[in-house]
Amino acid sequence: MCDGKSAQEIAIILGCSVHTVRTHIEALKDTFAVYKDTALVAAALRTGVIE
Repeated sequence: MCDGKSAQEIAIILGCSVHTVRTHIEALKDTFAVYKDTALVAAALRTGVIE
């Protein structure tokens, strides 16, 4: 996501289903209390989860 990859592209890279990727993205949105993918990436950058 932070590299502009879609859920489908991430699923291919990880070797899992798109549904699995989307489920994890939604769980992370709940954890960070955000509603949009861009807000999730911003929160992850702000907290140091990703660089």
